[in-house]
Amino acid sequence: MITNMKKQSRKSDTIILTWVAVILLLVIYFVTPPANKFNQLCFWGNNTKFFFAKIIGTSASTEYIFHRNNAIYLARMYPTKDTAIKEMDKAVKTLPSYASDTELRSLYKDRAEIKLFLGDYKGALNDYVNSNMINFNDSLKVAMLFKLAGNNKEALSYCNNIISRDSSAYAGFACLADIYTSANRPDVALRIWDLAIDRNKNNPRAYVDRAKIKKSMGDFEGYDNDIKIAKQYSPSIDIEASIIEEALHPKMLRLDIK
Repeated sequence: MITNMKKQSRKSDTIILTWVAVILLLVIYFVTPPANKFNQLCFWGNNTKFFFAKIIGTSASTEYIFHRNNAIYLARMYPTKDTAIKEMDKAVKTLPSYASDTELRSLYKDRAEIKLFLGDYKGALNDYVNSNMINFNDSLKVAMLFKLAGNNKEALSYCNNIISRDSSAYAGFACLADIYTSANRPDVALRIWDLAIDRNKNNPRAYVDRAKIKKSMGDFEGYDNDIKIAKQYSPSIDIEASIIEEALHPKMLRLDIK
């Protein structure tokens, strides 16, 4: 009887120690980089899927997709490293020769998004231009990238393109105003916001942005009045938020997995 009790006790101790070890390993896993564990699991899954594709001999046609998806997962897991860009380089290199030109340009566009997310502005601009797939929603980002590259003329053309497609587009006016503000022409930026508000009097963000210009020019009363109007339209508006900041420093990488 005593012997059996000792065996049961040792068995219970082993189970407890096993659970302690499992819990400890889980704690270590969740507190160590990367913070985005979901994407890490997806990354492992993507590599496992490609491993089996190589075994059955179907990897050649899908290798570029494998590297593209890997790049997205890596960028989300490690937003300060360039491993994701290297994966996108591999995606472009392994694109089958029979693939369409559209597919190649799409890879350039995806790589531009990843480079922008990682802060490689020069590389992002080159890839956006090479993709020839700059849409309406990309125009502000590309304009700001041209501005950073010192090409205000090209930047302004993208700003104007936004307004030409939507005469009251807030992004277009923010784009123009930012370029003129950077060029030390707050007077022009102020007139731009006057026009923006004239075309859409219900946009609280336009009042906030105009208020900031007025403040920079020493018009503190004008600043207070515009902030007051903005809060009437949107009481919880974030005065520090900036569409320009969001364009150049996206908080999320919005690319779909193929």
